[in-house]
Amino acid sequence: MPKAKPKSVARSKIPKKSEASTIPKTLEKAKAVPEIKPPATSGRVFFHEPSDEHGFLSPWYTSHFSIKDEDYESSGQYILAEKARAFGDKKARQRILEEHDTDILKFLGKTIKGLDEKSWRRRASRITKSANMHKFLSDDAESRDLLRQLKNLGTGELIFADPADSVLGIGFSAAEATEVGHAQWGDNVFGKAIEEVRNTKAWKDQKASHQRDFDTSIFDVGGRLSVYW
Repeated sequence: MPKAKPKSVARSKIPKKSEASTIPKTLEKAKAVPEIKPPATSGRVFFHEPSDEHGFLSPWYTSHFSIKDEDYESSGQYILAEKARAFGDKKARQRILEEHDTDILKFLGKTIKGLDEKSWRRRASRITKSANMHKFLSDDAESRDLLRQLKNLGTGELIFADPADSVLGIGFSAAEATEVGHAQWGDNVFGKAIEEVRNTKAWKDQKASHQRDFDTSIFDVGGRLSVYW
């Protein structure tokens, strides 16, 4: 008796993988990462209040640091406290150290007794640089984040566009500054101080890199280091 032919079974079609499903997971993750724009390396960066663009540069941006058991909430508070110290107004300095409101701090700065503008111009650079060194280079997460933001701005000129201050700032707003021209600007001590901090950090990083890359094995003589050529 002849064998019955096996019934043919219809094979289900295997759906083709879509192009998206063939992309490696690592690439999928990479595609999901937003594009990061490279930092500007030149040009001018204007700043003033903490709420403005680049507000983290402002002297009134909240940034905590301590010096000799005294706590500060901003570089601006430190500058005013040191300004009062420089002119011997202990009462004003104490009130500045105890105050938290920015507007009141600005008012207290105007009440410092014995203030002499010529003398202040001589002292402002040193005090302002010290304030920003502590703000950006302290060994804590807050300072490291601020320094990261500073690096991301590139190497452009930093301009404190405070229309009420021609010593720490330029004495004009950003809009006014472009109209009157650079020759009419104030000293911009605060902006220059941050630039010094940025340059100091860059120099230290470069020096550390050279030290890591230096091969001391060229001086290795019989298992000991020799400084003689």
